[in-house]
Amino acid sequence: MAALRLVAIDPDTDGGHCPALIVDDATGDLLFQGPQVTSAGELAEVDGLSPIGPNEIVDRIPARMRDVLLKALMEEADADAGTQRL
Repeated sequence: MAALRLVAIDPDTDGGHCPALIVDDATGDLLFQGPQVTSAGELAEVDGLSPIGPNEIVDRIPARMRDVLLKALMEEADADAGTQRL
């Protein structure tokens, strides 16, 4: 069984290079796939809020994914707790 599992994908995807949320079933860690922020201004602003470590990047997840991400995270939390949302 693979340790990584896709749990949410951009609802407006065309099937390639999509923003997505992936979970590592072995650790419970979340992986975000999305466009890397490269704007020096944006990176400086993020760094001012939460310092960016030398091995870290900042990904942009589109606002249109909020609902699908929230639903996926709630389902993951329910699965961890052994419950199911109605």
